[in-house]
Amino acid sequence: MKVIFLDVDGVLNSEPFLENNTESIDRNNVCKLKNALDITNAVIVMSSGWRLLFNDNMLPESGDSQYLYDILCKFGIKLFGKTPDFSTEEIRINKTFSHVKALEILAWLDAHDRVENYVVLDDLDLNSEIIHAHQVRTNPQLGLTEEDAARIISKLSF
Repeated sequence: MKVIFLDVDGVLNSEPFLENNTESIDRNNVCKLKNALDITNAVIVMSSGWRLLFNDNMLPESGDSQYLYDILCKFGIKLFGKTPDFSTEEIRINKTFSHVKALEILAWLDAHDRVENYVVLDDLDLNSEIIHAHQVRTNPQLGLTEEDAARIISKLSF
């Protein structure tokens, strides 16, 4: 199985998009993700803080997560799973999720032995050499670009 670990903010939206729109998800970016999924046959594992708004069956538990879920469903994108939460109260208050995100991804990988390849799609530096080799790091000013989507496809195609 091929996996895309998905962050939302800075990937499915951008800072300028959020400043100029009432919506929090850029459907153009979702379309680029869907294209990469179709070409690679990868599954989505949420590594974003948004994952905390979903239950273990990847069903939304809040209005915000329902909004994201509905958009993904409209594009035919299903959520396979989510990474565990290793954050602390201090990490949540300071929004320093990058300190534990790599560990959460590696823990998920350790628990799932059928993964043949993976990409980490995130706008943050996750401070891990192992993860860095698999990361497609987006620019939060742009969100997911066509070039990023091509890099996802390339990384998952070998």
